[in-house]
Amino acid sequence: MKLTAKSSIYYLIYTLFIFTVGTILFYFLIRNILFNAIDEALHQEKNQLVENLKYEKDFKELQNSEFIEIIEVGADSKPYDKYYNRSIYNAVKNEYVDYRELKSVYKHGDNFYEITIRQSLNEAEALINSILPIEVTLFLGLIIGVLLINRFISNKIWQPFYDLVDRLKNYDLTNIKIIPYKKSNVDEFDELSEIVEKMTTRIYKDFNSQKEFNENSSHELQTPLAIIRNKLELLIQSKNLNDDDMVLIGSVFHTINRLTQLNKGLILLSKIENNQYSELSRINIGQLLDTLLVSFEELINEKNIEVSLNILKVIIIPANQILIETLLFNLISNAIKHNINDGGTISITVSKNTLEISNTGNDLPVEAERMFDRFLKSSTSEMSVGLGLSIVKKICDLYKFKISYTCVNKIHTTIIEF
Repeated sequence: MKLTAKSSIYYLIYTLFIFTVGTILFYFLIRNILFNAIDEALHQEKNQLVENLKYEKDFKELQNSEFIEIIEVGADSKPYDKYYNRSIYNAVKNEYVDYRELKSVYKHGDNFYEITIRQSLNEAEALINSILPIEVTLFLGLIIGVLLINRFISNKIWQPFYDLVDRLKNYDLTNIKIIPYKKSNVDEFDELSEIVEKMTTRIYKDFNSQKEFNENSSHELQTPLAIIRNKLELLIQSKNLNDDDMVLIGSVFHTINRLTQLNKGLILLSKIENNQYSELSRINIGQLLDTLLVSFEELINEKNIEVSLNILKVIIIPANQILIETLLFNLISNAIKHNINDGGTISITVSKNTLEISNTGNDLPVEAERMFDRFLKSSTSEMSVGLGLSIVKKICDLYKFKISYTCVNKIHTTIIEF
């Protein structure tokens, strides 16, 4: 949820609370004012009636009306005024009508009389009922106006922040080197933009330094490794070596080859992370698999592995040719390298947007989720450097491919969803 929406919700909750409480209080306030006005009118009418009654000799001759009643009460009564509401059935309208009544005891001569004066509440209730919709409409208009104004002001104030977020989302070292500082009319956003500019400047410098280090280190390592390999090849050809010397030289030679593979793997990972394989082409996965299997044919026959390639659906993806070749090469190489020595199987299936490679092998020494970790080896092979599946995972991450690895009943399965 966005910050502006969240703040608007708090404003709405608070406004609704004030609106509800205010409406109730306003209703009772208007009702109280109207009742006080009616009570005052009743009191004035009673006073006027009392003044008129002073000239009457006998109240028995007076006729009660719908709004005024006068009855004689006991001599022990005391003068008082009492206001209250009362509902009286109206036979003409066939309904109950609400009245506001004033009951007052009045002494006339030696007798006490109870005077009841009533006034219909229909007009007051009609007035209240007409005021309430207006009040609700005004409050709703106020709420909507506050929310709209708050949203407009918030969006306008927060616009520099959203612009900065968009620029951060689209930030790519290969295309955008630095996110420049942009001044706004909010000090906090100016400070944030300035920090982002300094941060991206530092990131770009570190990126160039790392890239330069990787390029230099790879170049510097390749040369001495090639020299050592050539010297060892010359030394192996010497006729003065005994069997023990040959074993030692062979061990060193294998170590040099492993270092060479390790160097190449780390360089490849670094180039992938630095997005140095930006050239794209349309690659047919099925055709590329068929081509790579031909290059592995000798090794497959040597380990007596049965391979089946099932292309159920043609998959063509836009990607870098070198990276996809490396991905498929590593997967097939792992399926062969970690297979059983005789009678093993490899099943490769290309279906709709999915590549599945399954092979027989031994149980995993670690959890399947860790198979993509760098320098993690599932075999004891001296030539394995533990980067094959890490490179595969890095390529999949680059192109947003979904990859999974499982091992059930010694059947290793890698699935890639393009």
